Amino acid sequence: MTDISRRPSRRRVLGAALAVPPALVLGTAGTARADSWGDPVTVNSWNKIEGRWTPNNELQTYTADCVWYEGDTLVIKAYSAGGDLYYSGRVESTALYGYGTYSFTANMPNGQGLLPAVWAAYLDPWLPEFDAAEIVGQDPNVLHQTSHDINNAQEQFSTTNSAGWTNAFHTYSFTWMPDHIDFAVDGQVTGTTWYTTPAGTGMHFIANIAVGGDWPGNPDGSTWDTADGARYLHVSSITHTPYYP
Repeated sequence: MTDISRRPSRRRVLGAALAVPPALVLGTAGTARADSWGDPVTVNSWNKIEGRWTPNNELQTYTADCVWYEGDTLVIKAYSAGGDLYYSGRVESTALYGYGTYSFTANMPNGQGLLPAVWAAYLDPWLPEFDAAEIVGQDPNVLHQTSHDINNAQEQFSTTNSAGWTNAFHTYSFTWMPDHIDFAVDGQVTGTTWYTTPAGTGMHFIANIAVGGDWPGNPDGSTWDTADGARYLHVSSITHTPYYP
């Protein structure tokens, strides 16, 4: 890791899609806790999203066929089906989670026009949203972590890793407190947003790979230049450690 900086915010249009609930289970991960915190809880029940996704001018169609487990590791696949047809996967936790630490241990894909992400949002209504990790596929050395308030005002922290973020597992997290959000990677705090949120409304954990769109741009031939013509997001652990104010 070589640099942590605060960058100008970006605007993102948000939308909705259909979901089909499967039963998925992940392994646990250790999380630092204060005395007023509960035990880490494994996030183990998910909706798999189905349908074409058009917010942000994205190009992917989400399908449950692009989400599965290899042992305890959640795998999300993105690939081109030819022309302008792209398939990818997205999961959203069925349960809502409140104040505390939201943690993902993930190995992100790279590739022109891809935007893998692990994050959380209210969903109904959408905002607030807190992004534990987003990586623009053609810029794999830079990690983006962003808070979106109820009006979609954004504060983004960007962390540069000269070795890249897409060639190994890293633990991406944020800690949601009543008056602020701390972002972290591999246990190091990368930024703090001071923002007061009401208690009583929880957030859904989310993991996905977006294809194309306003931020990463469109994929090209190099995106799918892999042994099997696909890119993968691997998530080995997703946990929530509750905080009790």
